[in-house]
Amino acid sequence: MNESNPRKFKFRSALVETAPGKPEWRNNVVVTIHAGQIINVQPDVVDAVGTLVEGAAIPAMVNVHSHAFQRGFAGLSEFRTASNDSFWTWRNLMYEFVRELSPEDVFVIARQVYLEMVIAGYSWVGEFHYLHNDPAGKPYANRGEMAGAILRAADETKIGICLLPVLYQRSGFATEHVEEGQLRFALANDDYFGLLEICQKKTRNTPDALLGMAIHSLRAVGRNSIAAALEYRDAALPDCPIHIHAAEQTQELEDCLAATGKRSIEYLLSTFAVDPRWCLIHATHMNQSETENLAASGATVGLCPTTEANLGDGFFPAQEFLSHNGSISIGSDSHCSVDVRDEIRTLEYGQRLKTRNRSVLGTATESVGRRLYLACSTGGGKAIGVATGSIAIGFRADMIVINDQHPTIAGAAQDRLLDRLIFSNSGNPISKRMIGGQWIGDSELQSAWQKSSDEFFNLNRRFLGSR
Repeated sequence: MNESNPRKFKFRSALVETAPGKPEWRNNVVVTIHAGQIINVQPDVVDAVGTLVEGAAIPAMVNVHSHAFQRGFAGLSEFRTASNDSFWTWRNLMYEFVRELSPEDVFVIARQVYLEMVIAGYSWVGEFHYLHNDPAGKPYANRGEMAGAILRAADETKIGICLLPVLYQRSGFATEHVEEGQLRFALANDDYFGLLEICQKKTRNTPDALLGMAIHSLRAVGRNSIAAALEYRDAALPDCPIHIHAAEQTQELEDCLAATGKRSIEYLLSTFAVDPRWCLIHATHMNQSETENLAASGATVGLCPTTEANLGDGFFPAQEFLSHNGSISIGSDSHCSVDVRDEIRTLEYGQRLKTRNRSVLGTATESVGRRLYLACSTGGGKAIGVATGSIAIGFRADMIVINDQHPTIAGAAQDRLLDRLIFSNSGNPISKRMIGGQWIGDSELQSAWQKSSDEFFNLNRRFLGSR
């Protein structure tokens, strides 16, 4: 719902951009909002203007990479299944989980995880959606039924969504077919393009929803099909973002090298016109040349640190990538954690473990918390093609307010507030949440939580009881 007249809110403290690309902490900031957009930002306003908001306002975050259905699977794979458990053994368990999920099941799971995202401080989600077919691998009578369930969940929870239908066609570089566990994901090119047309209509009819495209990975889609998908995008969806899993696992890197003579990122950059509309998910295993060239392309890397740690992926070369002005964002991927702070903290702690140093991703002028939070908030908006992630004129009014009287926050000034929020906080000090200019109240969240969690509980009990 968009208001007919501009509204003004006065924040005691806010991290705002008064000049493009230069966020700074200011006091007594009046933010004017109209139709979900920020149309004016005025710091240092002494007189009482607008509705007073206590606390410190910061941009809300984009969850750039989500497989919503995997929230129902989180915590069910923490046992040994082989002498050397890995991403690939985890994947087999995931295939077992999705075998019987219905569209209504997917709606229940997605609604739960999207609500958890809103509570955690996310305002948008990039949904990497590849559960397309029925349990037998056949299309539903309504080709967009699964996508519709995802969009309905986002609409109910008020989170913005960039729906990213995924092209998935083979199980690896050496074959053109999928395995049995992948039948629910597979689409031929024409079927995929038809799904995009259906999803384009659905997103137009869903508030705060837009459409992107996704290639599952180099191993799951061949060169010719990727080229055809990019041609379709240029003709039908020229401005849409495109996401792809890339270089997450060393085995995939080795398989790509054997099949193409090039490493994964090297092959992607040399074969396709990767530009700022692209988001490469993970990009964990890169050499120096790949790191520099990917940063130069303007593409964003979608980091999912808690999932990457859970799966034992490895360490992203964050220090090197950021030193070349690379663009990063965060996502919760498999949803073993749904917490902005966990993702940023795990990213930094991974670099500390790798280098055996502290404050690795901070700079002489920026604390770790400030640098990573702002890099990920702006990178997230860029990755999904939405002007969000900054409190600035022309951006969406997507923000959270931190309770500066919270025990773990109180007394922290400016950037120290971000550092305490991320590195010394076990509670949830968010006091207010705004998405698209609309406040989401605590009573509204509590009511939604009760309904969602009850149905999610019943789904889990049914699933676990059958195994």
